[in-house]
Amino acid sequence: MRKTWKIVTLVSFIMTLIILGVGVVFLYSDYKLFRFFKSIDNGNWSVTREYYNDLTPSQQQTAMAHMEGYAQELCRDYASGDRNYQEVTASFDAINSLDNTQDIYNRRITEINYNELKSAVEDLYKANTSFDTDGAVKAKKRIDDVQKRMDTATKEKLLIQMLNDKYQEYLDCKIDQPKMLEFIAVVAGMSYYEAHNYTGLIGANVACVENYRQIYNQYQTMLTEQKYFDILDTYDTVYAGIDPADTVYKGRFEEMYQTTFYDGMDYYQTKLDNLIAASDGEAAVALMKEIELRYGSAFDLDSAKNELAADWQKTYLQIAMNYEAILQTEFSKTDEGIYIFENEYQRLRPDSMLLYDIDKNGVAEMFLFNSEEATEENTECFAFTYADGSYVYLGYVNILSFCTDSNIIALPSEFGRDFAEEHVLLRFTGTSLEQKKYTKKDGENYAVDNQEVTDAEFLTAQTSIVDHGNNQRPSIMNYVDISDYESYILAY
Repeated sequence: MRKTWKIVTLVSFIMTLIILGVGVVFLYSDYKLFRFFKSIDNGNWSVTREYYNDLTPSQQQTAMAHMEGYAQELCRDYASGDRNYQEVTASFDAINSLDNTQDIYNRRITEINYNELKSAVEDLYKANTSFDTDGAVKAKKRIDDVQKRMDTATKEKLLIQMLNDKYQEYLDCKIDQPKMLEFIAVVAGMSYYEAHNYTGLIGANVACVENYRQIYNQYQTMLTEQKYFDILDTYDTVYAGIDPADTVYKGRFEEMYQTTFYDGMDYYQTKLDNLIAASDGEAAVALMKEIELRYGSAFDLDSAKNELAADWQKTYLQIAMNYEAILQTEFSKTDEGIYIFENEYQRLRPDSMLLYDIDKNGVAEMFLFNSEEATEENTECFAFTYADGSYVYLGYVNILSFCTDSNIIALPSEFGRDFAEEHVLLRFTGTSLEQKKYTKKDGENYAVDNQEVTDAEFLTAQTSIVDHGNNQRPSIMNYVDISDYESYILAY
C-alpha cells in the first residue's frame, strides 16, 4: 500500500512538473508579446526594437498584425486625453522604428500633429484674448514641440486649414469679428510663408463680410422706414458680394428680400391708389415708372393705368402703339395723304410726340413729327384730336406757332416749292382745322385769301394773323420720344 502511494505521488509530481513546464513555455511567449507592446506604451523605441528582435518570426508576424489596431487605440487615448502629445508621439516613434514603410506613422502622426497644433493654437488664441500670460507660455511651448515634428510645408498647410476652419466659424456666427481678427494675428505671428500671406486674404474677406453685414443692418432700418425702392436698387449688387460659404447671411438676405419685395408691393399699391384717387396723374405716372423699374411684370399696373387714364388718353395710347398703321390708313383717304405717303413720309416719319390743348377744353391734341425735320421756324406735324369717343385725324399741318386762342399759325400744306412769305391762320373747330385767313408776299406782289391786295392791306391782314401767336411751336416745347408715350400721355 505504501509502495503504491509512493508511485502515485512520484507520477503526480512528474506530471505537475511537465504541466508547469508547458505552462511556462506558453506564458513566457505571451509575456514576451506583452513586454513588447508595453515598451511601445512607454515610448522607448530602442527597447521596443530589442524586444521585437527577441520575438520568434511567428510572434513578430502576430505583433505586426495587431499594430494597426494598436495604433488606432493610441489615437483614441490621445483624443480622449488619456495620453498627452508627448506620450503618444513617443509611442508612434517606437512603432516607426519597426516599420520600414513608415505607413502607420505617416498616416496617423499627421492627424495627431494637426490636432495638437490646432489645440495649442486655440489655447494661445484664448490666452491672448483673456490676457492669460501663463496660458500663453504653455501654449507656445506646445506649439514649439509639435513644430519640431513637421516640416514647413506641412505646418503652413495646417495653419491655412485652421484659418479656413476658424473663418467658417466666423461665417456661422459662432465667433465675432474681434475674435476672428485675434486668431488671424496668432497665425500671422507663427508663419512667414504661405499661411502668413493667407492671413491677409482672410482679413480682407472678414472686412467684406463686415461690410455686407452692416448693410444688412441698414436694410433692416430701411424696412421700418418703408424705403423699399432703396433696398431693391442695391440688393443684387450686395447679395452678389456675399461669401458663398456664409449660409447664415445668405439666408437672412434672401428672407429680407422676400419681405421687402412683397411688403413693398402692398405699400406702393396703396400709395398709387391714393394718388389716382387724388387725381394726381403726374405723381402717379412717376410712381408707376419707379414701380415698373423694380418690379417689372410682377406688379400689375394695367388696372392702375386704366383707372388713371381718361378716355381720350386711352385712345391716344392706342394711336401711339400703332401710329404708323393708323397714319397709312388716314393717308389713303385723301389725295394729299397719298402724296405724302408716296413722296414725303420717309422724311417726315415721326419719332417724337407733343400734346397741346389747342382750345383749352381739357383734352389735349396730339402732334407727331420727325425731330430732325423740326426747325426753329416751323415744324411739320401729323395732328390728332379726340371727339365723340374716338380719335379724329386733323391731317398734316406745318406749324409756325400755337396761339393764345383756338387757332394755329401755319404754312400752307404744299410741297416741292420755295414758298414766299406766307402765313395761314387755322381755326380749330374741335374736329377739324379750318383755314380762317391766308396772306402771301412774293416779291412786290401781295395777296390775302388768294386775292391781290396792296402792301398796306397785306400788312394789316398779316398782323391780324401774327397777333394770335404765343411763340410756342413743337420744336421748342417739351416733346418726348414716341417710345416714352405711355408715361407722357398718362401724366398729362
